[in-house]
Amino acid sequence: MAVGAQKGDVVGLVMREVALVCVVGLAVGSAAALAVAKLVEGLVFQMKPGDPLIEGAAAVVLVVVALGAAWIPARRAARMDPMAALRNE
Repeated sequence: MAVGAQKGDVVGLVMREVALVCVVGLAVGSAAALAVAKLVEGLVFQMKPGDPLIEGAAAVVLVVVALGAAWIPARRAARMDPMAALRNE
């Protein structure tokens, strides 16, 4: 904001970074889940490995929680006085 960014730009920057981390985490986590699905098949009752409904629901919950958790700090960063931020750095 000290160099001309608007409040929406700051919020967008934070949210884009969180979304990128979510996408990478979902890709790596999905691959790992499929890899170990056979190991836990006998431990979970009435669920087959790679159930798309369960994996999709878990992915949606992860994304909603991550974006919700990032929203508060993003708003706080957008409301901060640019000169106060520069003094703290």
